[in-house]
Amino acid sequence: MAEQPADERIAAATAHWAARFMANGTDYPDFQATMRRITRWDDWCREWGRTAQEYERIAEHAWGAGQHVTAGGAWRRAALCWHWGKFVFTDHPDEQRAAHERTVACFRRGAGTLSPPAEPVVIPYDGTALAAYLRVPASAGNPPVVIMLPGLDSVKEELQATAEYFLQRGLATIAVDGPGQGEAEYDLPIEPAYERVTAAAADYLGSRDDVDPGRIGVFGVSLGGYYAARSAAAEPRIKATVALAGPYRFDLDWDSLPPQTRATFARRSGSAGPDEARKRAGALTLEDMAARITGPLLVVHGGQDRLVPPYHAERLAREAPGAELLMYPDGSHGVTNHAFESRSRMADWLAGHLASPAAGHSAGHGERR
Repeated sequence: MAEQPADERIAAATAHWAARFMANGTDYPDFQATMRRITRWDDWCREWGRTAQEYERIAEHAWGAGQHVTAGGAWRRAALCWHWGKFVFTDHPDEQRAAHERTVACFRRGAGTLSPPAEPVVIPYDGTALAAYLRVPASAGNPPVVIMLPGLDSVKEELQATAEYFLQRGLATIAVDGPGQGEAEYDLPIEPAYERVTAAAADYLGSRDDVDPGRIGVFGVSLGGYYAARSAAAEPRIKATVALAGPYRFDLDWDSLPPQTRATFARRSGSAGPDEARKRAGALTLEDMAARITGPLLVVHGGQDRLVPPYHAERLAREAPGAELLMYPDGSHGVTNHAFESRSRMADWLAGHLASPAAGHSAGHGERR
């Protein structure tokens, strides 16, 4: 019997996202074992679900034994695996939706055992509500707070690995599922004018008495990097912004994007087909916004990013008056192959700019050589 050709979608997923899985909390042996079971793209969501279920069993046993810390960690690992199963899987909507619901439910069960705990909160938005996780460092008074924005295929739960770096430096975090993302992806289409979301988050933060709404930063990754930069241009309450791996204009490299990414954008933007998806991708642009970013902006990018080529970051940094560029020449998408260094530098930069109400000095980072 002739050997079946390798599924290009599996190869693309491995090439583009393997480092990301590990950087955000999935063990390499789990990645290896899961990938060995996947021989065709149809297997993808189901096999990541099998790995997730193994952690669900660990969590249930530990919880029953009163080992709540272990249970919480296992629930969060299960959530990540469910998320990897569904994050760009559009072929079977019912299967994808079921994995999404397990992502949310598992993480919710483990959220309280994080340190500090992840508090589920609801942000009023345009007649509806957005789900978010707020984490506030213990004994921090009223700390600055960073609004964390996912990308096209990431969610608030996945962002918690990066949130740890901010929390360790005394910054509170609020990770939001905006339109087209996570808990909102089935009801609200992608919103190019994402400053509407950050404005709603800032309004919500103004109602809290445990964070300082006068010291708000924003962090966004991948398409969230565009959202962060766009928000910095339009929302004056943002005092410092990090745009990681964000596109300048999302349709510029449309034809070279993995097919899973194009299909995911089409679904989450509410597009009727490929042509409309391409048109909607063109609406996500900083062409009229970059010059309005006068506040501190750190643009971080990988020189080997094959999803969002580095010229996007270079153009944003060139046009935004408040920008600094931090380029990792061998960096992958999201610089997940330098996760510790890049996340530490982004966290230090934000902490420096949000340290006091009068903060705004440069933290001294430039292009990495």
